[in-house]
Amino acid sequence: MLSLRYKLALYYLAVLSIVMLVCGVAIYGYISRSLVRTIDESLDHQVLKLEQIANLSTYDLPSEEPDTLPLNSPESDAIPIALHLMQVINQRGEIKTDSYANPNDEIAADLNALQQLQAGQTRHDTVVAPSGETLRLATRRARGHDNADFYVRVGYSLAALQQARKRLLLIFGIAIPLALLLSGFGGLVLANQALQPVDSITKAAEQIGAGDLTERVPVPAQPRKMDEIGRLAATFNTMIARLQAAFERQKQFTSDASHELRTPLAVMRGELEIALRRPRAPEEYQRTLGSNLEEIIRLSRLVEDLLMLARADAGRVELQCEPLDLAALCGNTVEYITPLAEQREQTLSYQAPPQPITIHADQQRLKQLLLNLLDNAIKYTEPHGKITLGLTVEQQHATLTVADTGRGIPAEDLPHVFDRFFRRSAKTSDRSAPGSGLGLSIVKWIVEAHGGTIVVESQVGAGTVFTIRLPLA
Repeated sequence: MLSLRYKLALYYLAVLSIVMLVCGVAIYGYISRSLVRTIDESLDHQVLKLEQIANLSTYDLPSEEPDTLPLNSPESDAIPIALHLMQVINQRGEIKTDSYANPNDEIAADLNALQQLQAGQTRHDTVVAPSGETLRLATRRARGHDNADFYVRVGYSLAALQQARKRLLLIFGIAIPLALLLSGFGGLVLANQALQPVDSITKAAEQIGAGDLTERVPVPAQPRKMDEIGRLAATFNTMIARLQAAFERQKQFTSDASHELRTPLAVMRGELEIALRRPRAPEEYQRTLGSNLEEIIRLSRLVEDLLMLARADAGRVELQCEPLDLAALCGNTVEYITPLAEQREQTLSYQAPPQPITIHADQQRLKQLLLNLLDNAIKYTEPHGKITLGLTVEQQHATLTVADTGRGIPAEDLPHVFDRFFRRSAKTSDRSAPGSGLGLSIVKWIVEAHGGTIVVESQVGAGTVFTIRLPLA
């Protein structure tokens, strides 16, 4: 199978062959027509002079049989040519006077064809003489002094024209193949030069395929020198950088998931081993089983969250969207989670809008979003703190705000709060708080799946505010 560089060279050669063939045919046709037109113009000039001579000498040609007729009229731009034939024919089709360069080249007069000419009209024909000579004829219908019509005819041999055509074809036959040969070689060189960066990209891709995601394709240092191949290399590098980041995230995700799953399993195994070392009272067994049940519930929630995020990444989670009164959903969610805030002696309030706010959304997913945000706020707010859920309408969007007076998030942690398994830094001592670090990742996915946006603002010691904007129905 031919490589791409040979295919490009062949395509280039094929297109060039067609162009040169068309140009050669056009040039050959143009030169041929130009030469014939020049001959016709000279024959027109000669036939007019023959008409003048015939009128003056009553159909008699000069006895000297000159190659070119004498000029009895003003000078003309036509080029004098050596005539091969001269005839004067009367109105009955009889040749009264003639002169031939070759006696075997006599052309008979066809009266019917001659009578089709109008007075003063000249017709040009190409005929083959009895000797085999190809002649170009100019025939003119003239009128004598006695008002009787007669015909004059001159002819010129096209042997020189045919020879010129053969030479032109010979030149084309040599020049065009030679030009195509040189062009094919040049096209192959250009294809090699053009595809050299592609070879570099291929080599880099082979190294990347071997597992080295740090490899990059060289690109021009100056953007203004970037051509199509340069842009391809830059795009390739960008794609590899994204793949590298994705693999690193996947690796980190796997590591974090393993850690989150290993910890409760280790706790459960340790408690069960201790319980089985010796006989114990029923109360101790009950306490151990209760502790294991809590860990199992935690593991179940973690596995469900992981499964949902995996399906979301694969695009396999379908939302059951329908018209939803967001104000009523917020009120019900606040009422549902208020006992949890009261256990921590916190104040949870809801700033309801004056009228219903309808959006097109999945009710279960939005309830999960609100519960995750409110649970996070309760979890990271000190006792006697305040948590506020607000809902307003701004520019065809419903705006949800969840604000708390908790410890806040350090500035360096804000870009990572939606990362999976991210737990806040040790500055806020929040890593001891319960949870798997997947809640905010699920929140972000739910918001984006509904075509909304979410942002977070926080200050250490002053609290945190999550702002969500969802399009109205």
